[in-house]
Amino acid sequence: MLLAIPGLVILIEFLIIKKTLRFFLLSPVYIYILFSIASLVTSLWYFYDYSPKFDLYHIDEISEKYFLEVIAKYMWALIYFMFGVILYYEAAARKSKMIFNRSFTHTLFFDIKIDNKYTKYAVMLVLSVVGLYFLVYGNAILIRKEYLPKVNREFTLIIKVLTFLSAAFLGLIYKKNKLKSLVLFFLLITISIGTGSRSVFLAVMVFVLIKFISGGNNLSNKISFALNVLLSFVFLSYLMHLRSLDSHGVIPYLKNLTELKDFRESIFFNIYYSLVYGVYVTAQTIKKATLDWHIVFTNLNPLPGRFTDWYRYADQMRLNIFAPYSLHGRVFRTGGLFTFFYFLTTGIVFADLEKRIRRLLERNKRILAFMIVLLLALHIVYGFEYNMRSAVRYIYYAYFIIFTVYIFDDFKKWHVAKKTGNAT
Repeated sequence: MLLAIPGLVILIEFLIIKKTLRFFLLSPVYIYILFSIASLVTSLWYFYDYSPKFDLYHIDEISEKYFLEVIAKYMWALIYFMFGVILYYEAAARKSKMIFNRSFTHTLFFDIKIDNKYTKYAVMLVLSVVGLYFLVYGNAILIRKEYLPKVNREFTLIIKVLTFLSAAFLGLIYKKNKLKSLVLFFLLITISIGTGSRSVFLAVMVFVLIKFISGGNNLSNKISFALNVLLSFVFLSYLMHLRSLDSHGVIPYLKNLTELKDFRESIFFNIYYSLVYGVYVTAQTIKKATLDWHIVFTNLNPLPGRFTDWYRYADQMRLNIFAPYSLHGRVFRTGGLFTFFYFLTTGIVFADLEKRIRRLLERNKRILAFMIVLLLALHIVYGFEYNMRSAVRYIYYAYFIIFTVYIFDDFKKWHVAKKTGNAT
């Protein structure tokens, strides 16, 4: 009964959402729901059927009773989220409801003529990134003792931007020159992986998304995209694992791949890390986290960390050096009322951003729509296994981008009106 009632409510709410919100490939609401269900189902399978346990950081040892209580909390959180989506839909204007009722999958694709200059740009960008890594990091990009080397942060930001641009160009030329695109892509990711940064995952996703939207509206491209996204999140879990190694850089990270016991175990570990690990972190967070509302509001504060008390509390909000308290654990620790309002609000926010994404696609602003979806996907993944502040910030970034574009569009309209003599 502990899981049966919330399971039935989830089914009913899902059927309501399915009837009101038309599914399309990059729907953040459906991504949230399906990821949540995948995490719950996989966690139940892992607890009852998978042996021996990975027991990463010794957090898997909990009783069956407590495990099921935590799973039930996750299920109710999903119920509150879905209720928030339904509330937003019911309160929406008729025009907004119409946009929810349409599928936008066909709008994701474009056909762009790729000539040789794009390939030249891609080669130049990738070689520039490789050169900059050695210029900024030196041999530390290949091997070092510490996870975070002392390097100029401004230069690392430039490298990240150029890496994203390189990934975008490689995605564009893939259709015309598959071999060169893949060779350059693997070179780009191999050198970038030496940082151990999660931004490498973003570069992979940029490549996957651009490759997808320029690949055409056909079944094989959609299947390839689904597989690539799945592998990308497996890659993300591998990146997260690297920081716990004794040495860092391209050489130790690639060597670690060869030291995995077997392919099957590595696949199961990545599934565990992506979908199951966060549930156990949450279980331990509920037990060990202190209920302090100031810490909760510091986590939710959109200001940079130096303007808040974040650095005062950050080290206290961890199970160990590698495992911070999870978002879900932090929220569940506050009690049922705050949990209800938090996930209800998250559902409303996701529904609002879903509407904005669909409007962007309606106006053929695909790249911007993809950026918002990617940020929300990162919020989902981080929310399941990482700290509250890091996860929530991706929602703030999404709204900041939308607000910036809105201001820019308004300014552009005003400027055009001024030139034509119609400005007020």
